Amino acid sequence: MSEQVITRAEMVSAMEAQFFANVTERHGQNWQRLNTIMCEQGAGQATAITDFHIFELCHGGSLTANCRAETESGDHQSDIKLIPGALQYAQAQSSQEFETNGHYLVQQIFIEDEIFQEVAAGIAPGDPDNLKPLAFHGVFEPKLKQLAELILDEARMNAPGGELYADLLAQQIALIILRRRLGSKVKKPNIRPLSDDEISRVIEFMEANLEEVGGLDTLAAVVDMDVFSFTRAFKAKTGEAPHQFLIGRRLNRVKDMLLNSTEPLVEIAYATGFSNQSHMTASFSKHVGQSPGAYRTAIKK
Repeated sequence: MSEQVITRAEMVSAMEAQFFANVTERHGQNWQRLNTIMCEQGAGQATAITDFHIFELCHGGSLTANCRAETESGDHQSDIKLIPGALQYAQAQSSQEFETNGHYLVQQIFIEDEIFQEVAAGIAPGDPDNLKPLAFHGVFEPKLKQLAELILDEARMNAPGGELYADLLAQQIALIILRRRLGSKVKKPNIRPLSDDEISRVIEFMEANLEEVGGLDTLAAVVDMDVFSFTRAFKAKTGEAPHQFLIGRRLNRVKDMLLNSTEPLVEIAYATGFSNQSHMTASFSKHVGQSPGAYRTAIKK
């Protein structure tokens, strides 16, 4: 490969530098295994090979592009038009060449290849290393669009459990894209259940690291499972996805601190893994039905 392979960190840095004046949400969100960023793009040319997957959703405007890529229809050059709702995807380690005209608002999601490999191992028959998802452009697929929008919502909220939730959403994106490639050849995952001891270890890890649990890969490593299998086994055992379970544990800790300490709400928020007091209040009010302050007053009467 003669072209330089771009890393995810390099791409984020380049995006922020090149579109400094145009990125509508400059910092986006940089999670452990994926990023999302909103930017405005216009006429230009680009050639790149990345070590991560690029998934895009057009949010506004209109852009035409002449692109060369290895796609679902073969390795060829084509003209495409992107309008609101249109999706693009480019797999890792593939050369992409673009010449664009027009102007559009686009959400870009950069996903580590590790996530695709984990999903492929769970659903691909034979050797998953032989499965290569292929690029697509100008596709309209409601489920993929919804997943991109959920990732953007999560980035904007910066809510507790966001790392786990974003990881799960990226996993779902990878699953749909790989299913497009496999068609009817998708195999049923053979997922071993989590034992009582294993689920106890995962919960103990969560409790000990409420401030910063990490991503799904961190939790899966506690019980030596791949992320794809762990996510499904955890929900089968607890009835909740890991990020939902984590939020419940954080809220339980908030309740305990409201009852047994005089710490101000802002300190309780940071101690229980919330990014700030307002995020804690919003989450607590949603799940408990009253604000932390009102709850503290009521239980201490």
